[in-house]
Amino acid sequence: MSETMQVLLQQVAERFDKKIDDISPETTLESLEVDSLGKIELLFDLEDHFKVRIPNEAYELITLQDVADLIDSVK
Repeated sequence: MSETMQVLLQQVAERFDKKIDDISPETTLESLEVDSLGKIELLFDLEDHFKVRIPNEAYELITLQDVADLIDSVK
């Protein structure tokens, strides 16, 4: 598992009050009940952690793997 995914799983578990063992790269944001504001806040946290900037474009982020792939693409 990549460092990006490990950090993402930890942040999702903390932010959305989930057990880290109950989430995986295939977990959907919808199943976590993450709304659009929650997605934005999560991406801001990840930008800060990894010291990257995500372009202001519309991304189809469905699973946590999609989020990790997006972060990795700008690292």
